[in-house]
Amino acid sequence: MRHVTDEVLNVAIVGTGPRGISVFERIAANLADRPEPRNVRIWLIDAVQLGAGRIWRTDQETCFLMNTVVGEISMFSGVSDGGPCRPGAGLSFQHWLRTQSDPALSGLGHDDYAPRYAYGRYLRYVYDAVVRGMSGLGQVVEVAGRVTSLRENGNSYELQVSTPDSDPGSDPDGPQTLTVDAVVIATGHARAEPAEHRPELARFAGRGPGLRYLSGDSAADLDLASVAPRSAVGVVGLGLSFYDILMSFTMGRGGKFKETVDGTMFYVPGGKEPRVVAGSRSGLPIRSRGRNQKGVTGRSAPRFLTSAAVGRLRERNTAHRGSPALDFDQDVLCLLQAEINHVYYTTQARAQHGPERAEAVAAELHALGPDLASWREVALSHGLDDVDPVDLDRLSRPLHPKRFESGDALVAEVRRILLADVTEAGQGNIDSPLKAALDAIRDSREVLRHAVDFGGLTPGSHRADFLGRFVSRTSPLFTGPPLERTLQFLALIDAGVLEVVGPDVVHGCDPGAGRFFLESPAVEGSRRHCDVLIDSRIPATGLVHNTDPLMRQLAEEGLAVGFVHDGAGEVFETGALHITPAERRVVTAGGRPHRAVYALGIPTEGVCWFTQIGNGRPGVPTSFSRDADVIALSVLRRARSSAFQ
Repeated sequence: MRHVTDEVLNVAIVGTGPRGISVFERIAANLADRPEPRNVRIWLIDAVQLGAGRIWRTDQETCFLMNTVVGEISMFSGVSDGGPCRPGAGLSFQHWLRTQSDPALSGLGHDDYAPRYAYGRYLRYVYDAVVRGMSGLGQVVEVAGRVTSLRENGNSYELQVSTPDSDPGSDPDGPQTLTVDAVVIATGHARAEPAEHRPELARFAGRGPGLRYLSGDSAADLDLASVAPRSAVGVVGLGLSFYDILMSFTMGRGGKFKETVDGTMFYVPGGKEPRVVAGSRSGLPIRSRGRNQKGVTGRSAPRFLTSAAVGRLRERNTAHRGSPALDFDQDVLCLLQAEINHVYYTTQARAQHGPERAEAVAAELHALGPDLASWREVALSHGLDDVDPVDLDRLSRPLHPKRFESGDALVAEVRRILLADVTEAGQGNIDSPLKAALDAIRDSREVLRHAVDFGGLTPGSHRADFLGRFVSRTSPLFTGPPLERTLQFLALIDAGVLEVVGPDVVHGCDPGAGRFFLESPAVEGSRRHCDVLIDSRIPATGLVHNTDPLMRQLAEEGLAVGFVHDGAGEVFETGALHITPAERRVVTAGGRPHRAVYALGIPTEGVCWFTQIGNGRPGVPTSFSRDADVIALSVLRRARSSAFQ
């Protein structure tokens, strides 16, 4: 057993995907700005690929796409100044792509979508630049392995790391033990227990050699290659992971998408595709992002849902209710709906009557305040007779409460909805009134976090109103893929490779048929049988229901605890790793923050919202970089304390 301990400040970063790299980059950048002390050693630990992590590893299929345009991505906390790339100043993703010899990558423009493996390569590039930048500032030690436990040891922490060379059969000393002074947990998406969500499906799959149940992981980690050509495959969920699965079964097996002279997309099979049948709660795939027309800094300026407005609401609630906690529906959603519809009405006015009319409408709506009921007269007075407010519930569930007498009737309606969505997406996120309005939700995310994070809502409202209804229904409207994915979806239906089941999909085991099934109660005769069932939904794993031994050990020994939202007689157990707001320090079961154990990103989803963002923006300060900097500065304060001078 090897021990690592000395007078150097030892910092372990567990997980070297985007979040881990961001903290590493900010530690290095802060050291470069203030070189003393020079007694820092960074331990970089990853079980899959150092500098990319599991989700963005570089060996995944080339048909998997990102859902953020390349021009909005950077992992350096500062823009390039023309000098060598280094911590605090380096190439954005777009500028890095231009340096690549592969024309498929170097030709990507600001508003294009890159393959996921390409982002993994970029992460590796940034990672290597930061490692080089640490020369003269401190030491860097790379460890390819999995942290299996973390325990307090006096003023330090002991990490057990299982590495490839620590297999009991080859290394009698066992796992490596690191004694460090600070730990940053940035482990990202954990693998869920395969049978945790629906254990009966896993058991049923074991009854026959041809039955398989795949779930709880990203498409890159599911065993899709083992699915036989022309086999019947059921897929539950129509989000971003569904598209990865679909592309693996088609483009990944030699199929090609082509266009006719008039621009209609069609699919040419490769001959090795399975037959896919899919469904979800909405019955529709996640909607296309509007063609990007905004620059890096192009965002709708908030007029109603502002940080100041959230602060005033908290003051009012404290005075009237004795608590600053907000009710999402009553306090926040009305302001967000005003933001959405302000963009919608003004964009409609510009499209129908020109920019001067749009400015007049904007001024009058702003003067009236966020009460949408009073906006109708303004719309009518400016010739917007046929413009109704954006209804998020109707947009997210357009197939409800319809009933379909056949699968053909369902497909006709799905086609109508998706082609209309493609038309809107093609107009862009500035010129399309609908896509511009939905993009206002993306533009409001920072303020929404201010309202929601760290118990900002009442427990019941957080669970039911925000996560249960708003997030689950609206995220598919503004976080989707490029519009080409929707066209490919329709082309695969035409080619007979893909079949949609309908809304409110039900899936399970049919013992009589000896197969899995999917069906929709809204579509007559919709039951379809399959031998392979894939749940494409990425589960919320929390502290316990995943395969990460570190998270389990921390929870079992009380060294970490899930964030429990408690107030006004309500309790909501989020399952997220409980951290402090100020420094993101992990909180123990006894309510004590660790001295120097930090966490950010996916493990904290539930305390913080939308932590799956895996990048910063070139030259634009975002919460992604700020969170990393908060942790980096806290870590380095220990290095600059008297204990390390």
